[in-house]
Amino acid sequence: MFIKRSLVQAVAGGVLVPAFLLFPPLEAFAKPTRLDCTLTSAGTDGKDTSRQASVTFDEEANTLVFDAGSQRRDLGKVTISTITIDGYTDDLSIGIDRSSWHIVVQTYAQDHVRAEFGVCKPAAAPAH
Repeated sequence: MFIKRSLVQAVAGGVLVPAFLLFPPLEAFAKPTRLDCTLTSAGTDGKDTSRQASVTFDEEANTLVFDAGSQRRDLGKVTISTITIDGYTDDLSIGIDRSSWHIVVQTYAQDHVRAEFGVCKPAAAPAH
């Protein structure tokens, strides 16, 4: 019996299809993921303030980028697991829970720490 390696018999219809159609290329899984986030913090007047931010992470390259308007930061100390995504610099730390996409952003200054909490969602795929 001769088996052609480039064809695989599909289970549903008994049709031979090229194997590459059943198994996406590895680079399909290696793309960075962008999350759009709404961050909320308590203001000094007792009122909550909100702002939009995005976080882009790449599991394969182990990178994390935080972008909030004019503030774009590449975090250098990054840990990405199946449970959390964490990263920090000297004056900024980010923690994301992957099951809920909840985020905590802490900004450190000489005399205080600003904590913002929020929820992220995967960014919509760009239109082709």
